[in-house]
Amino acid sequence: MRNNNPQFSLCCENGKVLLPNLLATPQELEVLLTSKESSAVKFRDQIRMYNSVLAFTSLGAKVDELVTGGPGLYSFHIQGELYHKIRSLCPAEGQQPQFTQLYIHDTKREHQNRHVVMPSLDPTTLDRLLTMMYNINPYVKVFKMARDMMATKGDPMDLKLRLIAFRTKDARRYNVPTANEVVALMVGDGSEVVDRRDVVLAQQVGPFQRNSELHVGYMVLHYPLLFPYDEDG
Repeated sequence: MRNNNPQFSLCCENGKVLLPNLLATPQELEVLLTSKESSAVKFRDQIRMYNSVLAFTSLGAKVDELVTGGPGLYSFHIQGELYHKIRSLCPAEGQQPQFTQLYIHDTKREHQNRHVVMPSLDPTTLDRLLTMMYNINPYVKVFKMARDMMATKGDPMDLKLRLIAFRTKDARRYNVPTANEVVALMVGDGSEVVDRRDVVLAQQVGPFQRNSELHVGYMVLHYPLLFPYDEDG
């Protein structure tokens, strides 16, 4: 017998739990996702490459080289888990900037540096996406502040950037975070008290850090085109 008045309790406590509507897709991204223009169609074919060149974190895993890259059908075999990792604000001397470093290091050649990483991407499309990121993404805004601080200081400065794991407001609502909620700029020796899930990036080259999967920015730092506003996860 069909129930014309179903009751839902496990998922939403009989309607007590209300999820807010998703934020509207930024216009620049919506055009690229829906337009039939050749540039938009090519963007959709290469969307993972565009996401990678705009991402703040890289993918990490212990790859089983005995299986990967062998003859026959390509396979990607790992031991353990996949994770996201992030490095210092500036690359080592002689190395090309990657991921977060692209937003801070040598920004006069930022677009050129990105094309070195992904030379097949369309420059105009990448410019549109970068403009979008600089306008709405709170992480990019703080990285820009860090870049400006390093550029204006005449003397060496021990600058660190702290990716904050917890918000002060209600984390159950998928609010758009502000710049001062996602990142803190710290000048000092790094002795400031931080939460164990926070990620602190030094200005100079250091070892890769794993971004905790419990960090609210775990997904948004790796998939900026899925979360263009960096909504809390």
